[in-house]
Amino acid sequence: MLVVLVLLVLTTIIGIAATHTGITEVRIARFDRIAKRNFYNAEAGLNEARANFERIYDNTPDAEGKRIYSFKKDEPPAIRDRDISTAGVAFASPVKANGIPVAWIEIRAILLKTNKQSADLTDMAESIPSMKHVGPPPQGSGTAAFVSRRFAITSTAIDPTNYDPTSPSKSLTGVSIQGGIQIVENKNKVLHLIGL
Repeated sequence: MLVVLVLLVLTTIIGIAATHTGITEVRIARFDRIAKRNFYNAEAGLNEARANFERIYDNTPDAEGKRIYSFKKDEPPAIRDRDISTAGVAFASPVKANGIPVAWIEIRAILLKTNKQSADLTDMAESIPSMKHVGPPPQGSGTAAFVSRRFAITSTAIDPTNYDPTSPSKSLTGVSIQGGIQIVENKNKVLHLIGL
């Protein structure tokens, strides 16, 4: 009888330990899945913004005349205004999963610290390295008639479980990816920014 009781107690302890281990592994798998989702969502937002940067920069309308990207205002984004004091723009990515944007995109003109002013972006987007926004054309372009304009793109994953369409920037996960991009423009259009 005593041996049976000891075996029953040992079996119960092993069962409880196995259950606890199983619960812990399920939690680890859940958090791993969420972390990967956030990373891939941020990456998808960044890749889309880089691939369509010209359309973002020009704020091109679609065939129906609607703006392709939803900015804070209906006017062209601040990065197109040539105004150093508003050299940034933020918007929800058009890439969606189950009808919810996957990322919050922030684009900031890269400026020297002496020229940099707040663009009302997140700390991550505002903390990009300092350098001249306008520089020489890329190697191999073979002409001095063009210059490069430099921008940083910050993509932060949106948490779909607490997404609020009226304020998408409040649903951020904290998982961010940054990338740089430079575009080539006619030098005459950006003469007033040379040296910044």
